[in-house]
Amino acid sequence: MIRYFRINDPYRLVGLLVLLRVIYLPMFIFASRITAPELRDLVLGGQQNEGYRMYSGMIYSTARLGAWATEILDSLVGRSMLIRHILGFIIMFLQSAYIGLLYISKRVFTESTFIPSFLFALLFFFSWDTITLSNELLGSGFLLLALNNIFQEIEFRNEGDESVFNVGLCIGLASLFAFGFSVYLICSIVILALFTRSDLRKYLLIIFGFLLPHLLVISIAYVKGSTGDVWKYYYLPNLTFSEGGGLVSLKTLLTLAAIPLVYLVISLVMLNREARFSKYQSQILQASLLWLLFSFVFVAVARELRPQTLIVFFPGLSLLLTHFFLLIRRKKFVELNTWILFIGIVTVSYLARFDKIPAVDYSALLVNDSDQTFRGKRILVLGEDFRLYKENQLATPFLNWELSKPIFENPDYYDNVTRVYRAMKADPPEVIFDSNNLMAGFLARMPEFQNQYVRQGDRYIRVSN
Repeated sequence: MIRYFRINDPYRLVGLLVLLRVIYLPMFIFASRITAPELRDLVLGGQQNEGYRMYSGMIYSTARLGAWATEILDSLVGRSMLIRHILGFIIMFLQSAYIGLLYISKRVFTESTFIPSFLFALLFFFSWDTITLSNELLGSGFLLLALNNIFQEIEFRNEGDESVFNVGLCIGLASLFAFGFSVYLICSIVILALFTRSDLRKYLLIIFGFLLPHLLVISIAYVKGSTGDVWKYYYLPNLTFSEGGGLVSLKTLLTLAAIPLVYLVISLVMLNREARFSKYQSQILQASLLWLLFSFVFVAVARELRPQTLIVFFPGLSLLLTHFFLLIRRKKFVELNTWILFIGIVTVSYLARFDKIPAVDYSALLVNDSDQTFRGKRILVLGEDFRLYKENQLATPFLNWELSKPIFENPDYYDNVTRVYRAMKADPPEVIFDSNNLMAGFLARMPEFQNQYVRQGDRYIRVSN
């Protein structure tokens, strides 16, 4: 199989696309379950199209470009998960093609080959949720553009400023999809310090390139009078660590990634013993290892740990694994290892998808039916049970419970009561799920709504218009 991709022929990418369609097709047919991040994006996009403005009118900590993407997707495809998965698949394939073309153009290997494209796409299949059309998937494309400019700076050691500025700009744009991608700014500075003779001006330029998109976001917020909300609901939550953000366990991730990890270790051993590189290729390899190291930092600061979080490892892993396959001298061993890696990843992914591996637990990641009593209602959930929005729509702007909790736990503050009153006046929920009865303190201070809601069990039902 790998001999097919070893040839430097762009038409090999067509073969890769066909191969990916074959192995992903059952996932499209049977992957009917929705994940928690997907549901949040559906709700967020729908609310924005109903007129809610991010941060000032919508309490949520998603990044600015990510929020725009959810709004545009909701306008174009609504809640169609199949179309969203197809779009995610296309983006994944385009990134795979780009990584192969990037490594060829930068002469990273001793021969020009599309093996990195094949391996990059194969690594994506280690878990079925990696083609979720999320902010991380969209933002990772800008990280690949940043990596291209880093390699260009190492290769040519340009006297000009364009490539260095583009590194910062691309990472800045990526961080407006997922703020955790900001760690690669530090990674880029370290790489430039180790492998180029950059002066202080270039370091300042990469920082300015990173800050430029954020300054634009803040400027737009300033014009609209919502600078404080952007800081409070976007920058501040993303600059602090949150607890309990894991949607899968470390055991699940290690089980899914076991085969790629084994080959990673083998690759490192072989590179240490067998590799003979030029100085430039050695620097590219070391830069990629640093990129992998900072990927661990990204995973550590990620607000939601799930299999898709690990896609940041794939550029570096595909480079190391390609070196491994090119170093094997006997063709039969090359093909044998290719089939072991291919069949192993695909088999583990399918078995995990259909709950056949006890060590893999997707229960927290998936959204299952919870309360079937209410469907098609406009609801407000004062708690963490996000599954309730699967068959219902959000009323009011209080989507993120972590950020909304301080408001509802302090009804004695006038600003909190005013904010809840205005939200309910503009968009009154038909059902309020409130297991801790936090609304009682607000309803007592809002006579207009006190007689409109009746408590039944752990919820309030609107009985009067």
